[in-house]
Amino acid sequence: MGRHGSADNTEPAAEGVDDNPLLIGERVAGVYEIMGLLGEGGMGQVYEALDLMLDRRVAIKVARSAGHTRQLRNEARALAAFKHPSLVAVHTLGTHRTRDFLVMERIYGINLREHVEKRFMDGLPIGVPEAVDTISVLAEGLSVVHRAGLAHRDVKLENVMLTPDGRIVLMDFGLVLPEFYVAAQSTIAGSPPYMAPETLTNAVASGSGHLVDVYALGVCAYEMLCARHPVDAASLEELHEIHRTCEVPRIDEHRPEAPERLVSLVASMMAKLPGDRPTSMESVAWQMRSIRDRELRRVPEPERARAAEGVDVLIVDDDPDIVRILEFYVRKALGSPSVRVARDGVEAMLRLEERAPDLMLLDLHMPRMNGIDVCMQMRGRRIAPNTTVISVSAGAQEHDRQLLHQLGIHHFIEKGGSLRERLTAVLREVGGYAGS
Repeated sequence: MGRHGSADNTEPAAEGVDDNPLLIGERVAGVYEIMGLLGEGGMGQVYEALDLMLDRRVAIKVARSAGHTRQLRNEARALAAFKHPSLVAVHTLGTHRTRDFLVMERIYGINLREHVEKRFMDGLPIGVPEAVDTISVLAEGLSVVHRAGLAHRDVKLENVMLTPDGRIVLMDFGLVLPEFYVAAQSTIAGSPPYMAPETLTNAVASGSGHLVDVYALGVCAYEMLCARHPVDAASLEELHEIHRTCEVPRIDEHRPEAPERLVSLVASMMAKLPGDRPTSMESVAWQMRSIRDRELRRVPEPERARAAEGVDVLIVDDDPDIVRILEFYVRKALGSPSVRVARDGVEAMLRLEERAPDLMLLDLHMPRMNGIDVCMQMRGRRIAPNTTVISVSAGAQEHDRQLLHQLGIHHFIEKGGSLRERLTAVLREVGGYAGS
């Protein structure tokens, strides 16, 4: 897997490290009984513990030293703000023996590094569809992180867990930072094989920290399919020189069966210049799902023909004039999409059950069933889970936005004079469409 296969993050350890471990049977905060050590890294140890109050297994991460307290608290706050199947649920933050600890859900499974290596050792390399599905799910989880204005900064195979019930969970938020602060860091942080070229020279532009994660996820995609790092170097200096002088490797050098769209997407994620990468994780997820559904999935001939027509769009609005405007703008932006229309929430649910669209433009204020109820029905009944929803509404209230955020809807466009520009900008963000 290359010389950097097990590289730790490069952020220097703080002085005054406390190597006094927690003991089996020890009670943390009088509630959590330590069962054993799950793992450890540069910033702390992770233990399995029994929550004596609720009779459940949990994971407890303990800061290795006082110098790592800030990272642990950042991780706790970041995780507490999210609710997504690909992100770990956090229970509480506390102090024990002067050391901060974080209590999280106990994730059972195997990490993605181990899974990839075992599959290749067994002569059963990761299939292209499996890799596409995995990267798509991780991109969706990271899009939630980025929507909160944060950058993970340590995306790598070792930090992804695969659970027996099918979850793909992104772990270890110890290096998470508000993305606008990434540019101000004086020390290099991350795992070398996954570090974007700009991080090696501390040249991350303000507000582009999320593109560092896009690069790292591209490396993960390459490794899943090729069982090797795209760049193999013995030192940071050699790594920097390779980034400066060598072309971005392509997965079809090792996996010729990979569709060209996937080859190009992974290469663009690992682009040397941040501006040449996909603009958002939502764009990555969108494109991965499109590749899966239109080039990898075996589908009936009528559905295959429909897929060839382009993006499938559902417009939900009770105002026929608004519908005509939205349809015009969507066609200008997306080329030749398949467009369907629903006049209210009840009709929208019928259309969703008929066929899950790639994209839904949804008015929040409609008769019979409003847009929020539509979203709650979709999530509760698990209808169209991969549909990207854009709220196009007049005067959405803040509590409506907060509720929709919890349901996974993050795009809001106000009806008004600059509707076309705002809609085109959102379509560019979520799907990589430039508009016309």
